Amino acid sequence: MSYDTLVYEQPEERIIRITLNRPEKLNAMSPRLLGELDAALTAFERDPDASVLVLRGAGRAFSAGYDLTPSGEGGGRFTITEDRWAMRKLVERWQRLWNLPKPTIAQVHGYCLAGATELAGHCDIVFAAEDAEFGHPAGRTLGVIPTLSMWPYLIGMRRTKEFLFTGDSMTAAQALEYGLVNRVYPRERLDEETLAYARRVAMVPVDMLTLHKAATNRFFELMGVYAAEQSASEFDAIAHQTATAKAEMRKMRERGLKQALDERDGSFRKK
Repeated sequence: MSYDTLVYEQPEERIIRITLNRPEKLNAMSPRLLGELDAALTAFERDPDASVLVLRGAGRAFSAGYDLTPSGEGGGRFTITEDRWAMRKLVERWQRLWNLPKPTIAQVHGYCLAGATELAGHCDIVFAAEDAEFGHPAGRTLGVIPTLSMWPYLIGMRRTKEFLFTGDSMTAAQALEYGLVNRVYPRERLDEETLAYARRVAMVPVDMLTLHKAATNRFFELMGVYAAEQSASEFDAIAHQTATAKAEMRKMRERGLKQALDERDGSFRKK
């Protein structure tokens, strides 16, 4: 299958790499990109010769999150019933990534914001460049991360609240300290180090890999991860009906995305 918004390749034996390929949009996840990602994950899952998946972004960033342009995510009017169902389907997409039987590695550089933190949060391993930033600035006016990006499990309750309350971003060093990522490397070494680790994973028979992953995931499933994520998506659907979120979407349509984001985030920038 050919892709317009992704690059699907096999850089080495038993390793598949998917690159989000909208660098001019900081790899913002449009409906088309998400649909192609679904197809690419299916191709990886069904490939008997593939043991491990690496996910990365082209250009300056891993991903700036969901595409918020009027023709992208959130551009139109919707009822809370329609939105609630859409959020449920979105959560199911990320849970499907979590449930892939074979290991997944997020390779993050630059921005990893909003919806992109959901993508990274549902991978098994995260390697980051020193310039990586993780955050949900959209939470200042637009809503809750539908899955909370696994943050309550990964970094704990208090740090999750600390960053969601302000929309501030974590540096790569903070993300490593808090347990959000596994390792941090200089940007120029990130590809090399990620592939080196993927190569070691691929040395283990895939039947063993699937069992290690399933056994570990089961701990979180027994703690209620599925219900917790669907619950968070309900709060996101409610947030979209608030006066704050409606005013922000109107501003984005009338003034343009860039100006609206500058007005929203300008006062939060550190002097």
